[in-house]
Amino acid sequence: MHAPTPEQVEAMMIEKMGALPQSLNSAKAIDPRFLVEQAMSSKFSVQDEKNPFDPKTSMMIALAASITLGSDECVMEQTRMLKKMGITKEELAYLVRIVKHAQGSAVMGNAKAAFDTFES
Repeated sequence: MHAPTPEQVEAMMIEKMGALPQSLNSAKAIDPRFLVEQAMSSKFSVQDEKNPFDPKTSMMIALAASITLGSDECVMEQTRMLKKMGITKEELAYLVRIVKHAQGSAVMGNAKAAFDTFES
C-alpha cells in the first residue's frame, strides 16, 4: 500500500471540506508531506475500519477534543462536517455541556496538589 501524494491528499480534503484548512495550507508551504501525515493520522484513527464508533460519533469526539484544546479552526471544520452528518442543536448543546463538565472536573483534579499542600 502506497501513501497518497500531498497533491492527492489536498484534493481529497478540498472535496470533503470545501477548502484546505488554513493551518494545513501554512504547513504545506513549509513541507507538503504534512498533508500526508495528517491524512494518515486520520486514516488510523477516525477513519480506521476497526474504529468501533460510527463516523458521526467519531467526529463528535474529535470536536469535543478540539473544543477542549482550543483549536478554533478544527472546531469550525468539524462542526461543518457534523452539520453535513446531521448533528442536531440538542446533540451539539449536550456535547458542549459534557466538555464543560469534563473541563471543570479537570480543574478540580488539577487543584488537588494545591489543596493537599495547603493542608499539610
